[in-house]
Amino acid sequence: MRDEQRFLRKNRHVVRPRGGRYNDRGDRHDKGGRGGGYRKPYDRQRHDQRDREQERAQDEVSDIEKRLGGLIIRVGDKITPTLETNLNTLAGILDNDYAKHSATILKSLKACILELPMKSAIYGTLTGLLNAKNVQTGGTIVAMASELLQDSLLKYQWRNVKLLLRFFGELVNSNVILPTTLLNVMDQLLGVLDEETVLRARADCAVYCVLATLPWCAADMRDRNPHDFEKILGRIEDYMMAREEGGGAEGFEITKVFKDEQCPYVQEEPLTLLWKQIQNLQKDDWDVTILIKPSQAFDAVLGMASQHELPAFAFPPHVDASSYYTPAPLFRIFVADEGEQNNSLPDPYSIAHFIVRDNLTDVLCLFEINRKECAKYLFMVQYSYVIGTFADSALTAATGAPNEMETDTPAGPSWSVDQLLAEVIFTEMFKLPKQEFKGVYYASLLVEVCKSFPDSFPTSLAEAIKKLYERLPSMDVECAHRFWTWFSHHLSNFGYLWNWVEWSAALELPPDHAQCVFIRETLEKTIRLSYFERIKEALPDEFQKFMPSEAPGPSWKFESPEHPYHAMASAVLNSLRNKSSTEQIEQTLESMKNAPRLESLTPNEREDFIRELFTECVLMLGSKSFSHVLNVIERYLAILQRMNGTPEARLHTVKIVAQFWRNNTQFMGILLDKMLNYRVVDAIAIVKWVFEPEVWQNEWHRSFVWDILKNTLNKVISRVQQVKDKLVEVRKEFEADPPTKTEEVVIGVENTLSIVNREQKEVFLTLYQKFVGVLQTKLREIESSDQSVEESRAWEIGLGWFLELGRRYSKEVATFSATLETIVFSVDPETSEPIDARITNIFQEICRMEIGRSVEMN
Repeated sequence: MRDEQRFLRKNRHVVRPRGGRYNDRGDRHDKGGRGGGYRKPYDRQRHDQRDREQERAQDEVSDIEKRLGGLIIRVGDKITPTLETNLNTLAGILDNDYAKHSATILKSLKACILELPMKSAIYGTLTGLLNAKNVQTGGTIVAMASELLQDSLLKYQWRNVKLLLRFFGELVNSNVILPTTLLNVMDQLLGVLDEETVLRARADCAVYCVLATLPWCAADMRDRNPHDFEKILGRIEDYMMAREEGGGAEGFEITKVFKDEQCPYVQEEPLTLLWKQIQNLQKDDWDVTILIKPSQAFDAVLGMASQHELPAFAFPPHVDASSYYTPAPLFRIFVADEGEQNNSLPDPYSIAHFIVRDNLTDVLCLFEINRKECAKYLFMVQYSYVIGTFADSALTAATGAPNEMETDTPAGPSWSVDQLLAEVIFTEMFKLPKQEFKGVYYASLLVEVCKSFPDSFPTSLAEAIKKLYERLPSMDVECAHRFWTWFSHHLSNFGYLWNWVEWSAALELPPDHAQCVFIRETLEKTIRLSYFERIKEALPDEFQKFMPSEAPGPSWKFESPEHPYHAMASAVLNSLRNKSSTEQIEQTLESMKNAPRLESLTPNEREDFIRELFTECVLMLGSKSFSHVLNVIERYLAILQRMNGTPEARLHTVKIVAQFWRNNTQFMGILLDKMLNYRVVDAIAIVKWVFEPEVWQNEWHRSFVWDILKNTLNKVISRVQQVKDKLVEVRKEFEADPPTKTEEVVIGVENTLSIVNREQKEVFLTLYQKFVGVLQTKLREIESSDQSVEESRAWEIGLGWFLELGRRYSKEVATFSATLETIVFSVDPETSEPIDARITNIFQEICRMEIGRSVEMN
């Protein structure tokens, strides 16, 4: 790159800071005294002048350090024929200034190693050149990376572990460390395989980190130390065979994005796929054709340098808080027709597929805090490989950058970076059981990429959307939920423009078909992001059937003057509007309870009527905004809490809120959440409402039901965690010297924790009792009809959400799995027959997913 060459030449001799014995021209300053001439007292510098000079000197030092950091970051941004010259020049600059700016150089190298994963070869070679110039400098860099690796292991920062091992692999190529040294480190990490009962997730993590390093250094290690290299491969092969015999990885079957029989490709488990890719690389004699090897241009120089040792490393011992890295399974969008090879993307069983997707995934995750920088670096990744690996003409057109490699460009696969990037982002967006980041990050990133590269990426993204839409019938329900949530956000950033006519076939499908649900849910969420009339105008006439029949708003039961209880409701509403006291409202309600119109009702029915009347009036008065309704609820909270003292009353109130806001499901969810906070209703009441016949028969295909349920369960879990954190805090204060909390306070928090744990257990027990009961009922209905289970969309949706809730809350389920198995998953209470295997198999797999399975190494 010409700009990089000019930048390096310009900064080859970094200007020394002023303020010493030489100025920027190298001239000696006249300081007075001997050899400097006599200076009168009144000519002496004042303190403020000296301060300004010191500040100026500090600014110049800071400027030099910024330049050095910029040089390190920018080197090798694009692979050009001048890369070796640039590296050699930069090594000279850093060697000259290392003594004065070592902290800055080490800090910049550390950041680049951990945050620019596509340039591992660049920084490995740069370290090699610095080591050849000064062995102490090389030793300092190796020591820094070693400390980082040990710290990352202790903190379970597995991405850092992977990238540091990869950097060490490049140090082998640059002769900074010996192959034997790195092989010893790999052997130490694989020591987890020798543990008596190693958890599969733990062993998988160790094997993954080692396998992910091999493409960068396997050829050199094989040539220079074949015996130890084969030993490492043998250990991994033994583990993979034992793992396969033991049933593979926990949770893989229940974390697939698509159903196998309807998926156009084989959904490979990530570690199994990586092992197959490594085996194919071995067949290719460990030759990775897309990776650059800049160290080979300096073989003569690097071969004369001294090597360094690495300290001993070990996997940290397993504890309950340990977490292990699990990459996303293979996910493909742009799949060619059966029997044809898609030449725009790498073969999924080639090591190139792993390398480019792994680098893109790392960049996507590392730059989560800055989507603009992330978009820039995602497209820069394509320039980190051998020239010709990617077809960069689209990017050149978008950025206006000249193609400096037009001549003598070697023939390469010329893959599409747009398609590959779309696949990588959707892979992370659909990762199960949960995304690494909130969904809004992936949405905002895709918007940024579309706006940054409008001439190329939007076309590939639109194609990806259409292909994913076609596969909706086989997609996991949680992934479909993420898909329409993202799509509505994306449309809101581009004027809600979409070619809906292409999806006209959905007009003839049943309302609960996956594609119809997708369109309807997308439109409902876009209404939340905009307003009803705006979305209605943007939609073709024939698609108006997917819009809600009414604009979002309240549905007050007593609104019509013809309603028999309109006068009573109006009286209560006016009292609330006039801010009558709690005592006055209670007197009014009590008098209404004994009204002649209610004489035919039983006492319980009268209580239900008064509860409905008062709650509807509270909601109606506060229907203008959230602040209005919260003010009303807080003003009459005592009445609401008194009215909802029983489980039946709380369930009734949930139904009232759901009925009132049936045309605005967003307000419904928020109001139920607030009432949960105010202890007007409880979590069990909301769980029971979800499984009421009128809900599960009519609303299960709508996402607001499941959003409300998940939010409720999250509240319960969050409450338990808050009390646990509080207990840790008060125990520390009690054990302090002197103690700042008494033993009674600790006992009080322990009792609170026992209560919230019991409440959490009751909520999840109710959830699974209701869910399994409804699924069993649905099966009996299907069996008594002519419909098959496979054709029942209601069963498919129900089982899909049963699976999602199990995945999402597997940790909580595992804590009382024995109780659930005994009470819920043993026999059907209505028929006394065993629970259907399709239900129990999911539950068992969820339990194994959290508890883990050991691997027997024979």
